[in-house]
Amino acid sequence: MLTAQLGDSVQVHYNKRFQDGTVFSSRSRGRTPLQIVIGFDHPRLPGLELALIGLSPGQQASLIVPAERAYGLADPVRIRRLPRTRFSLEEPLAVGKWVKLTNHQGSHRHVRVVEIGPNAVRVDTNHRWAGMTLELQVELIDIQRADDSTTINGNA
Repeated sequence: MLTAQLGDSVQVHYNKRFQDGTVFSSRSRGRTPLQIVIGFDHPRLPGLELALIGLSPGQQASLIVPAERAYGLADPVRIRRLPRTRFSLEEPLAVGKWVKLTNHQGSHRHVRVVEIGPNAVRVDTNHRWAGMTLELQVELIDIQRADDSTTINGNA
């Protein structure tokens, strides 16, 4: 039986959850499978690609991805103090709220408000899920070999 190898393009269904059981992303049966290449990190499924090696279509796997391999550890250096003028006056600020911030080059990013002062706002610029361990449940649906166009499908 053929199995997924490094460099293969594969299709998967998955559930991604935090270790408390909260599901925050899913692509399950009935939806178009996600296609990834084994050996390349995928931004939505960090730490998954190498866990697929050796699986055949139709097989399932569960994987615990530690925070440092998922979205990184929370870095206290990424908590910054910014002038209040950097924030829109139309959007009310509240501690714990995620707000969109625009830098001087026009790029946008979301930051979490940590503290609000009269002249400055402290924000956490870490990724929303930094410091969180993930649990991935995945089902391998299809394999396309890296060295040819052979497709091995679990539904055949």
